[in-house]
Amino acid sequence: MNKDEQARLSQEVSQSNKAKQLLDNPLLREAFNTLKKLYAESLFNTGAKETETREKLWLAYNIVGKVEQHIQEISDTGKLAKKQLEDFRNSIKDTKF
Repeated sequence: MNKDEQARLSQEVSQSNKAKQLLDNPLLREAFNTLKKLYAESLFNTGAKETETREKLWLAYNIVGKVEQHIQEISDTGKLAKKQLEDFRNSIKDTKF
C-alpha cells in the first residue's frame, strides 16, 4: 500500500467519523423523521386529481431517504477503510527486516 492509498483511507476514516456524528445527532435524526412523516402524510392526503403534487411529494420523501442513506454509506465506507489500515499496519508489524 502506497502513501496515496494510505492517505485516501485515512480521509475515508475521517469522513466516516463525521458521518457517524451526524447520524448520532438527535436533531438531524428528528429532522429526517419529521420530513419523512410530513411528506408521507401529505402524500396520502392528496386528492385523486393531484397527480403532480403526489409525484413531487414522493420525490421529496425519497430524497430525504437518499440523503440519509448516503451519510450511512460514508460511515460504512470508513469502517472498511479503518479495517484495511489496521490490516496493513499489522502486516508491517509482522514483517521482519
